[in-house]
Amino acid sequence: MYRSSLIVAAVFAAAAFSTSATAQVPAGAGASAAGNSGAMPMGNHMGQNNMTQDQFNQIADYADQSKRLTKADKAKGKTLADLLAEDKVNAEALVKSMPLACEVTDAILAAQGPTTVDGKAVDTKTYEVACSNGMGYFLISQEPGTPYGFSCFAADATRAEDVTAGRPPGAVCRLPANAEMKALATALMTEAGTSCAVRDYKWVGQSAAAKTEFDEVACTGGQGYIVTSALPGSTKPIHAVRCPDSAKQGLPCKLSDNGPPAVTLQTFIDAIGQHKVACDANDKNTRLIGQETARKRYVVEFKCTQQPKGLVAFIPLSGNTAPFETADCTAAAKRGIACTLSGAK
Repeated sequence: MYRSSLIVAAVFAAAAFSTSATAQVPAGAGASAAGNSGAMPMGNHMGQNNMTQDQFNQIADYADQSKRLTKADKAKGKTLADLLAEDKVNAEALVKSMPLACEVTDAILAAQGPTTVDGKAVDTKTYEVACSNGMGYFLISQEPGTPYGFSCFAADATRAEDVTAGRPPGAVCRLPANAEMKALATALMTEAGTSCAVRDYKWVGQSAAAKTEFDEVACTGGQGYIVTSALPGSTKPIHAVRCPDSAKQGLPCKLSDNGPPAVTLQTFIDAIGQHKVACDANDKNTRLIGQETARKRYVVEFKCTQQPKGLVAFIPLSGNTAPFETADCTAAAKRGIACTLSGAK
């Protein structure tokens, strides 16, 4: 019987063809996905509050911290180590106020001073921090105002775009734990519980609504991942998703293989259109029945006004050389396939 040659796919259909609403970042540089709940496009890596250019220029070079020691500091016997210890305490307080998923292991005051935001005078302090979970950030306090920040990956991506565009490059992270970006990516993967010899990395985007960042990490063994980490306002842990799984959620990798294209109900609707079958099908009137054991064609039922006797299609995908076929529900019933959408027999 033909019925026995079908792989029953009720569970598969429920899992693989449910609509995902989790993708919240641009699928490509400069793009914003529909319904992405505030995803930041490329070229705007510094968060929704956005540091002014003057503020960012201030932190372009903060390597010579010895200049911070004033005469008053020296008179009190303060050392540079004392100032750095104060930086760490202040950065920890800033992290707590945000809040942010970051146990501060190192911190340094990168810039401070007044600036103008929306026509108002604001006192700012910018700290670079390194976290025990592997992430690094620039965090900015502003009084009055809400503190904000952006990651070392975002700063690195901004600098790369500046160089490409011929602009003066912006600041990048300098603390020992943050300065080598591949090492930073390796630390993230370790925190996520995944061993990875990092081949390459890429800042992908961020969700303002979820207060999370997305970075891609490619491993030398061929595996690739999209890593989710917290931005200020979030205490979510670091999480890594394999590229094929991330692609199914609407966020494909650029540095690694995403596997075969995801098969959805729209894939089948497109297939009958490509074969010139008249049928105004949509997700609500399309049903995956199963997949053939031998020929590996997908068996799909459609309900549409142009096919009053019902329509069942046998659809080969992914290089499958088996022929494309259609049958009405009466002919399909003779092959052991029952229509349920149209009611046709």
